[in-house]
Amino acid sequence: MTFFWIALAISTVAFIAGAAFVVVRALQTKKALKSLKGSLGAELQRISSASEHTGERLEATRKSLERLQAKIETLTTARTRLRVVNEALSEAESVLTRARAFIPSK
Repeated sequence: MTFFWIALAISTVAFIAGAAFVVVRALQTKKALKSLKGSLGAELQRISSASEHTGERLEATRKSLERLQAKIETLTTARTRLRVVNEALSEAESVLTRARAFIPSK
């Protein structure tokens, strides 16, 4: 009979220790979840702010790209004009070179 009471006491102590362990873990988990909630809120706010900033920079980049494309079109036009002027100049030099052949030199 003594063995029964010793086993019952050990079982009771083990049950109480297990219950205490579960309660302590539950409280730690609750505290960790609260901390996670706060951290998660701050991180979501940071991500939202970064997204807004990225959107602003994307819009500025789009405007810069439009200006760049306009400048490229202007440059292309200027290069075409320069090529035409160079061709005209080359043709004029060619005519002048042929005309010099008929001018007597001293």
